[in-house]
Amino acid sequence: MSGLGKTAAVLCGTLLAAREENLRVLYACRTKREVTRVVEELSLLQTRRTLRAGYLFSKHDYCLLMRRSSRPVPPESFKWYCNFNVSNNLCSYFLNLSLLGEELTDAVKETSSHVPIHSKLLERGEKLHVCPYELGRLATLQADITVIPYQYLFEEGARSVLTRESSTNASRTILVIDEAHNLRDFLRNSMTFTMTPELLGHAIAETRTFGLERLTGSLQRLEGLVGKTLSGTKSWYLQKSSFIDEIREGHDEAWLANLIFELTACAGAAWYSVAAGKQLPLHVLKVGTFLGDLLASRDSETVILAKSEDSILLVDVDPTKRFTSATKDFHSVVLLSATISPCNLFIKSIGIEESRATVYRVEENLPISVRTVLDTGVTTRYRLRNQEMYQKIARKIVAIANSVRGSIGVFVPSYALLESLVPELTARAPEIETMVERRGLSNQDASQLIDDFKSKRRSVLVGVQGGRFSEGEDFKGDLMDASVIVGLSLPPPSPALYAEYSYLKRSGPNDSYVTISLLPALRKAFQAAGRHLRNPGKRGMVFLLDSRFASPAVLELTPSWLTQDMVTGDYGDEEIERMTREFFS
Repeated sequence: MSGLGKTAAVLCGTLLAAREENLRVLYACRTKREVTRVVEELSLLQTRRTLRAGYLFSKHDYCLLMRRSSRPVPPESFKWYCNFNVSNNLCSYFLNLSLLGEELTDAVKETSSHVPIHSKLLERGEKLHVCPYELGRLATLQADITVIPYQYLFEEGARSVLTRESSTNASRTILVIDEAHNLRDFLRNSMTFTMTPELLGHAIAETRTFGLERLTGSLQRLEGLVGKTLSGTKSWYLQKSSFIDEIREGHDEAWLANLIFELTACAGAAWYSVAAGKQLPLHVLKVGTFLGDLLASRDSETVILAKSEDSILLVDVDPTKRFTSATKDFHSVVLLSATISPCNLFIKSIGIEESRATVYRVEENLPISVRTVLDTGVTTRYRLRNQEMYQKIARKIVAIANSVRGSIGVFVPSYALLESLVPELTARAPEIETMVERRGLSNQDASQLIDDFKSKRRSVLVGVQGGRFSEGEDFKGDLMDASVIVGLSLPPPSPALYAEYSYLKRSGPNDSYVTISLLPALRKAFQAAGRHLRNPGKRGMVFLLDSRFASPAVLELTPSWLTQDMVTGDYGDEEIERMTREFFS
């Protein structure tokens, strides 16, 4: 289960194996926050053993030049911003790398020998007046282990950054993928691209701003085609070849390829916008990227063109090929998760041959005491969501918050439900501070919110299942007494989902609903349920507030640490309060 030291155990095991066979370790995490947790473990290991370590975020997270500028640079624009400043010798932090010599060598050695937290690395870069990203990257080239977000592993352009400047390559590397239950969802979402009339409207406005008249005409024709397709086509499935032919309007394929190049390069406009501090033509670039991926996938049976009411989507319905392509050359691969069961379905879902996978399970007498309360009196089923249901859920949460000794965590399926539930909570318990994971929360704001939560004696943290606070975040000791799981995070019906269902039904036994919808939702719920159970001897409660958790299919997939002491029923607020007080007394 969560919280029993998997990360430390796998780090020690892989590092020992790597040292014996002269290998390096690459450790991939889903989010930057999870990268930070692994770095904290490595810092502890470095106090006991000689170990060189490094980690990487995106370049945008490191740029000191941008931080000194009065003009904000969004992540989507940062590639152009960085390239412009470096290629025109305008970034003194980058230029200084070639001038420091031995001082830089010592800084890189210190960075890999005593891996610093992100803020300290930025301070080190500022003190030396060098780019912190390059300082971190050079440290990874010397490192026994490098920790990265998934993007560096699964995006081909980013993966080249990880290659040593010597002869060492993937065949001499052990790959560890943490929170591996997220892999299929991550790969699918990162390979789903969307084009909307709104996007095309913004792109047309950008071409006019930059005087790109020829592109304006092409995008206007495309806007008309997209509008006609959305309003005139009833099926969610679109024929790629027919759609590409309509875009070309009698032109040859070279014309479309040239159009895509012009849309994705926009070199003159991009350089001008960076130099003048203007907004980059990002919408033009997005349209060009969509068309490029569409044309490249013309003959692919696994990349589907689909439509919803307001958008056209390009969906890769078989992410297993991307996983296999990214991992096939490594010496070995370790997939790590607390919620990976049933293993055979998971292994199949990411394209590993079952005969090539070895499954290791840790079965122990749990050194914790968990009481699970499954409340069947509420649900977040879409057709039953209304104000009365939100009020009922809020009353139960308030009863829990008033009965525990300290704080609780509440994890809901979506931001939309969170925004409906939070006002009900704050109205019923104004005396208890409620801290909320809002949409678009920056890393800095998220860290501040968690620090504030951990400093309070009694408060309620409301987050999203599968979000940054429900996985990879530890609430040790008495920081949290109970986790409340409100509903199942089942994906809503969509053309992308239909496409994947359809493909899986054609390619094998019909377990598509369990693979694509039910298991990912349950894994998010169970990950969130264990956030506060991080210490031996811990006593804690888990509340599952949704009648669907009581279905036989769900109970069969529920881990034993949640079912060993479980009570089920439609409980009133006073009964919930009584059960909670009795458990903690």
